[in-house]
Amino acid sequence: MRLTRKLQICAGVLLLLAAPPAHAQTMTEAAWANMAVAVQLCETRTNDMTAKAQTFRDTGFSEWVERSSTNSDTTHYFTAPADSVVVELYYGEMPEDCRVTSAHLGVTLASQLLDDLIPKLYPTYVRKVEIGPIGPSGQPATCVRYEDPSNEIGHVVGASTEQGCVDNGTSLIFSSSRV
Repeated sequence: MRLTRKLQICAGVLLLLAAPPAHAQTMTEAAWANMAVAVQLCETRTNDMTAKAQTFRDTGFSEWVERSSTNSDTTHYFTAPADSVVVELYYGEMPEDCRVTSAHLGVTLASQLLDDLIPKLYPTYVRKVEIGPIGPSGQPATCVRYEDPSNEIGHVVGASTEQGCVDNGTSLIFSSSRV
């Protein structure tokens, strides 16, 4: 009986050793994957912000927190592995705001990511497009945003950069109300 168990353990170890290695990722691929996870976590609707912050931790993001000493304002900063994306999750006195930035994924790719995700999450949202200037790729930047049509100051999810709709190799995805 003991010999059988040892053989089972040895067979399991051999299977692990024979497993193919994980595929290598470029930084752009890692940023895309981590941004997709971050956007989905940002779009999780809950009133329990502590639980929402925990989902980022549970997914492997590292964290640091800023808490106001004068009110309930709290901002969590989450960083994905290899600093491929950074998430800023704010809640407190103003409406919740979630921003995902990347120095490794351009705004047009970030817009494509939103085109993949947001219609599934919010099928009634209206898609709006801004075309920016032609960038180093020879193509104009494309920035999308999805707006809740049922409320003038409702929810919006969009892609841009800190400098607006420009192809500079960076991106910013925001999720907030339109106030």
